[in-house]
Amino acid sequence: MMAAHLTTLFTPFAPSHLQLGCNGVFLALPVEKSLGIWSLQSLASKPLILEAHKKRLHCLQFGHQHNPTLLCSAADDYVIVWNVQKARASYDQGQQVRGQVISQCLHDVQYCSFSADDSMVAVCTGCEVLILDSGCERLDTTLEGHTARVTCAEFSPHNLSCVVSVSEDRTFKVWDITKGCLVYQSSIISASPFLSLVMNPNCEHFAVGTSDGQVRVYDMREGNGFRCLHQLDIAKMLQTQRKNKEAERNASEEKGPRTISSHPAWKKPTDQPLTDGEEMEDTDFTSEAGESILGMYFTINTSSMQLEEEGRNERKKPSFIPDDSLMEELLDESPMLIIGTPGALMHINVHNYELASFLDFQDPIPSTGEDQHYIAVSGSYSFSQTPDNVHQTWCMIGSLFENAVDLIRLKTPLSKSTSALPALVDRLTINPSSNEDLSTGGMDGDSQLITVISSVPLNEKSILRTEIKVKPKEVPKVKQGGKVTKKPSSSSGIQDQALTFKTKVKSSGYTAAPRATMFSPKTSTTKTSSAAKKEKGGSGAVRSLMKEYPMDAVPPTTVKTKIDVAAQSTPINALCFSGDGQSLACALANRSAQLFKMPLTGKGTSFTGHNAAVNSVHWSHDNQWLLTASDDKTARIWSKSASEPILTLTHTDLMSATGADKTANKGGNVLLKEVKAAQFYYMDKFLLLISGSTLFLYTYHLDSSVDDIKRYQSSSRYKLVKSFQLTHGQQITALSAVNGFHSYVVMCAGSDKSLEILDMNVGRSVRILPNAHTRPVHCICQNEGSAYVSHPPSAYDLFTTAAVTDSIKLWDVRTNRCVRRFEGHMNRAHRCRLTVSPCAKYIASGSEDKSAYIFDVRAGTYIQKLSGHTDVISDVAFHPLYPELVTASLDGKIRLYSER
Repeated sequence: MMAAHLTTLFTPFAPSHLQLGCNGVFLALPVEKSLGIWSLQSLASKPLILEAHKKRLHCLQFGHQHNPTLLCSAADDYVIVWNVQKARASYDQGQQVRGQVISQCLHDVQYCSFSADDSMVAVCTGCEVLILDSGCERLDTTLEGHTARVTCAEFSPHNLSCVVSVSEDRTFKVWDITKGCLVYQSSIISASPFLSLVMNPNCEHFAVGTSDGQVRVYDMREGNGFRCLHQLDIAKMLQTQRKNKEAERNASEEKGPRTISSHPAWKKPTDQPLTDGEEMEDTDFTSEAGESILGMYFTINTSSMQLEEEGRNERKKPSFIPDDSLMEELLDESPMLIIGTPGALMHINVHNYELASFLDFQDPIPSTGEDQHYIAVSGSYSFSQTPDNVHQTWCMIGSLFENAVDLIRLKTPLSKSTSALPALVDRLTINPSSNEDLSTGGMDGDSQLITVISSVPLNEKSILRTEIKVKPKEVPKVKQGGKVTKKPSSSSGIQDQALTFKTKVKSSGYTAAPRATMFSPKTSTTKTSSAAKKEKGGSGAVRSLMKEYPMDAVPPTTVKTKIDVAAQSTPINALCFSGDGQSLACALANRSAQLFKMPLTGKGTSFTGHNAAVNSVHWSHDNQWLLTASDDKTARIWSKSASEPILTLTHTDLMSATGADKTANKGGNVLLKEVKAAQFYYMDKFLLLISGSTLFLYTYHLDSSVDDIKRYQSSSRYKLVKSFQLTHGQQITALSAVNGFHSYVVMCAGSDKSLEILDMNVGRSVRILPNAHTRPVHCICQNEGSAYVSHPPSAYDLFTTAAVTDSIKLWDVRTNRCVRRFEGHMNRAHRCRLTVSPCAKYIASGSEDKSAYIFDVRAGTYIQKLSGHTDVISDVAFHPLYPELVTASLDGKIRLYSER
């Protein structure tokens, strides 16, 4: 964290439980039964002294407006509102400085805050909140109901009549002072009391901090029920930073003679390294300083301010260029949530709620007056931003034991993805031992920037140039008159001959025309062939391709169809729409796959042949072939019109598939692990398959000809191109690659909670994202769109991941970080899958609470909750052409949702 210590100001008492005042222009501190106001531009100058209180000050709070600037000071005797500009003018003219007393004789004042227009002041005293008029001594409203001391109360910046209060009774309440009612009252949320509260000026959210190091972010928007959006474990973050710091310190220590001591830990010198097998005791700053959330602050989003000023009308003008406003919003600079604990300061990225920077008070801080400055354990915080420079934040830190307040200046860490790309390039995990050209594949130029749509051509020796060689069918040879001649095939001539070869046999007359015509039904009508049907339906196909997915569609919420996939209840493991949206495939746990034609009807086509549960289904780009993967250690390719698989993958490298008994000795080993996922890749040129810790890349040839005599033998073939092993993980848990267009990028997730990105153009791993989730990722979904939408190239660089007991994360493949985080669904044990809508505006996910959730990518939270299922929703799928959503559950039921 970039921080600079500016000065240390002294107070008559320890400011550990004092609400400090700072608004980015002035700061206020108690000075011997009075208060002083300093200008942040001239801290060395004498402060403006305001004398009125006779008892010890408890709260100092500036208003939100800067002209005039109001300051509220609260003590046990008075609550006074000061006009800073008017007080300065009176002081310069030698007149008596007076403030407006708005209340008297209030005891146990804990907190005070101004409304957004500075017309009201909320004062927390005891178990009540008093709403006072800032212009006169008038009590407007009393808010009562908390059973313990109220620690904070804030006005909403988006609704002047809304007040949120938190208390040591571990609840929060939302009040409407205009209507005079309680809007919402929470249950007991935490085992620890609430200490701090902050409003988000960028959106209708607020955050609550507790004494056990937990921060919860709540949604205040109407209709959302004040639900919890995110929960941050700050105590765990502090522990992780401590471990990383200790590991770096141990790694930097020079190797030398060791001293093995039998003394207890408290008697050993602090600089003595630990012996083997000895664990470090928890004597770090987290146990000494604590992990309570003493202060929080949301920084202002500069990009949203610019959009409000400029407007969005210019972006929505008609154009042939795809709209890239979504990508701009996702990659805009993120606001920060600054959190202060007794021993550290940290910046949290609001878009993904991950740690952006960290400041440990045990480390020295650069100071303007001296070389280094150390901050003792803090007891209170106050944050503010300069109106003309929102990239820096002023932070006042009140000491817990000393009578001093430290003023430091924080710089907001860089969080914009497009600006951070050059800096992140150096942190890419690339194997330096390879001698292949890194300027190829999915990495554009020398910058080594990975993109899904690459502008770099294929390498000359790229594995993506591999072709399978299929020998033409041999014509059988026969011996005639001592000469070996080729036996004519059925396609080249007539095979069957008459019984007599020398004389012509007279016809029996059955083929002659009848002598009399009695009744002649119309028998000339011929059955239209499939090719003729396809040609006849060509105009309809063209009309279908001319359609477009509605980019401004609302999320589907109305149930249109309900069906059961099987006669008996069987779990549905996966769903997949064909590219044209005409077919829907389901992977079932009863060792079969089910195919439904759209619109959904009550009965589908079943593909049986696997000996274990089917894990995944995937359509080819031409919508003719279906690939299934199963726990029986095989993957099979099916035709929509055939009940038998046309290709079965059972070995790591085998030239013939279905004739396994005959060709098993020709090379290749049997797949030893279950096939968790398989899919077509590179526009149906290759197959990707994961088994155990290995990713297999196959090239293949499909032969759909059928011999009635040898119907169980097929000429379909496959060949292993290359296999990839995970760098660290013991098992590959998820796979994703784009098949709708040529892309070199393939993504895998490992059991070590990492994400690994492979560039198939160079044939190796090019990036590793460690600890992508708190658990191994079980689903990766790329923003592939569909054939009926058009996105800017940068939109295809987005992909989503999901893990058990963790949230959904939206990533940008060009960087090493998450750009959005989505919470709200329940995913504690089952592997609930997710999908991205063709318009890339929504993310749908299954959940264990028998509901499907639709998240708004821009808002970062779910906007619809689709209920009605009777079991866990395992998978969801968006229709590629229409704004429809299909949900599947573990009880074997499918629901189709459409627009209202």
